[in-house]
Parts: sequence; structure tokens; C-alpha cells
Amino acid sequence: MDRFFLAVMVSAVLLLIVAADLLVNGPGLQGPAANVASVMPVSGRFVR
Repeated sequence: MDRFFLAVMVSAVLLLIVAADLLVNGPGLQGPAANVASVMPVSGRFVR
């Protein structure tokens, strides 16, 4: 019974962490990482 209670508590904590992360970041912001080279303007790429 103690192991079951511990498993339920760990699962609840992990679920709360995921829910808080989705609440802060939103579900749509976990997409692929942006390519920094394509975001940078062309004039800024060749500055020495």
C-alpha cells in the first residue's frame, strides 16, 4: 500500500509540473527550435 501511495504522489507531482509548464509557456510554443541563421538579417551576417 505504501508503494502505491508513493507512486500516486510522484505521478501527481509530475502531472502538476507538466500542467504548470503548459500554463506558463502555452501548448504551441514547444515547436521545433528556430534556425538562428535564417532569422538574422543578411546585413548582420557578414559584419566583421
